[in-house]
Amino acid sequence: MKVKRLVLLCWVSVMGVGASSGQAQNVTITPLGSVQGEFCAMDRALLFQDPTGVRILTIPGRTVDGSTDPRLPVSTSPNGGVHVVLIDHVHADHIGDEFYSDCAGEKKLPFKFPSVGNAPEIAAGQNSVFLVGGEVPRFFIQKIKDVSGTPPGTCPVTVEGLDNVVTVPRTSPCLGAVRAASLTIELSGKTQGVKIVSIPAWRAAGIAAGTDPFGAALGLPNFQGSESGYIIRFTNGLSVLWTGDSGLIGDWETQSEYYKVNLAVVHTDGVYVMGPQEAAYAVDHLIRPRTVIPEHTNQASTSNGAVIQGTRLQYFINAVHDAKVIVPLSGVPISCDGKGNCSSQSSAVGNSADKK
Repeated sequence: MKVKRLVLLCWVSVMGVGASSGQAQNVTITPLGSVQGEFCAMDRALLFQDPTGVRILTIPGRTVDGSTDPRLPVSTSPNGGVHVVLIDHVHADHIGDEFYSDCAGEKKLPFKFPSVGNAPEIAAGQNSVFLVGGEVPRFFIQKIKDVSGTPPGTCPVTVEGLDNVVTVPRTSPCLGAVRAASLTIELSGKTQGVKIVSIPAWRAAGIAAGTDPFGAALGLPNFQGSESGYIIRFTNGLSVLWTGDSGLIGDWETQSEYYKVNLAVVHTDGVYVMGPQEAAYAVDHLIRPRTVIPEHTNQASTSNGAVIQGTRLQYFINAVHDAKVIVPLSGVPISCDGKGNCSSQSSAVGNSADKK
């Protein structure tokens, strides 16, 4: 008999709760979705914070309200704000062309920069390292220039042993392309950093003219570079495989073995990426993490913090056998130690289901 553990995070305030010395060595992951305490259709964004203080924001998309979103750190603080904005490809739901304020992904609020995109504006406003894969640096140079008035330079890299190091915080945004390679992001004054490694993803990344605000006015879909996934290796030992938008690929087994992956973030909607069953197979048989965070379900997946029955999220949870599943409820921090043991920093409801 196999025991599968599901941790469903319920929203409670954590203001005033001090971290233990053990927690101080943990990575904190904060989902930034449409509705506090829920996991919604357009939710994509995760804010990672390393014990050294390095902060990485993945695909802010349609749920982070720009560089001044109150859930983001203040960019003028001594250690800076969002140090890295990480993008896997240029589709609008990842870059951000609209802002959604309801769980179904239907209610839109006015967006200050629809033609520029949310991610470039955040990078410009927070003086972030903007990391992309593929052939799209020139595209984002122009977008950041549209916001700041100045094109960003290439991120300055210092070679330290086997690491290619970019030091943060910065006083201006910079752009880095990660093509089948890695960059290490190191906070000034620290001797360790967070390594970000580009890995393959499999899916069409083109954008069709007339259907996407970032597409050129041509009659055919436009090539927008290869989609990417990433390995993110934190200083406490946590090693994350983030699939990005991808179908099922066997490469994850090799990547997981080599990088000693213990946390997976998998995209699961079954329309634009692999479905819940394929994602569960990848978790159980290829990636084999200790904990998994499902993302990109493209539907309202919770109500009052509880999983909605019949959703893709529920099917995924039921199909995963060996990893702990943590539902990324917006605004509820997740704390992960160096072995991939993750839990809520708030009071959590733990449920277990026995499976043969």
